[in-house]
Amino acid sequence: DPRQLRICLQLIFSHFFIVRLIDSPNVCGSRFHSYCCPGWKTLPGGNQCIVPICRNSCGDGFCSRPNMCTCSNGQLSPSCGAGVQSCNVRCMNGGSCAEDSCLCTKGYTGNHCGQPVCENGCQNGGRCIGPNRCACVYGFTGPQCERDYRTGPCFTQVNNQMCQGQLSGIVCTKTLCCATIGRAWGHPCEQCPAQPHPCRRGFIPNIRTGHPHVSLCHYCSLTHAVWT
Repeated sequence: DPRQLRICLQLIFSHFFIVRLIDSPNVCGSRFHSYCCPGWKTLPGGNQCIVPICRNSCGDGFCSRPNMCTCSNGQLSPSCGAGVQSCNVRCMNGGSCAEDSCLCTKGYTGNHCGQPVCENGCQNGGRCIGPNRCACVYGFTGPQCERDYRTGPCFTQVNNQMCQGQLSGIVCTKTLCCATIGRAWGHPCEQCPAQPHPCRRGFIPNIRTGHPHVSLCHYCSLTHAVWT
């Protein structure tokens, strides 16, 4: 029957097309309902999703990936043509080119927008690795590497720039030492500030609860009887 033969051939062809489409790149959907992913299409009469789609005109360039043109000067841009300025510099991190210089997005600076900006800076040897993101050296933590969690000996006296009166058996942070009876801390020895900051002597910032100050009596009783 010619009619049944035609239907059979159509089924075979559609099955072959689906299998070929599934095996090609940029395909979405399932085995039984596959289609080109957004931003891609097939060549006329083809069955592979390898042709990118650009919403804007690429002018004297060509569409190299979805909504992105490669212009005649080699610059990647959403569109090409007379209204698009050529640029001889490459802008990073989302920066745009204007008259051979980069206009950087918020959080980046530099000639090519390659340098991240940390608005409050990074303390204690930390370095800025992303917008408002610091990489801290060992012993420090916090958004600006401002919290010191190094541990060391605590001294009760400083004479002629020499640390004396080390508390036997005590190893604590500089903040804890200097907020109580300590006058110097660590090895090598670091003298405590005359006025502890941000809390007065006897108190330390409570970073867990968000409360600005908490009495040290509870914490110090765990380490030395003189602090109870």
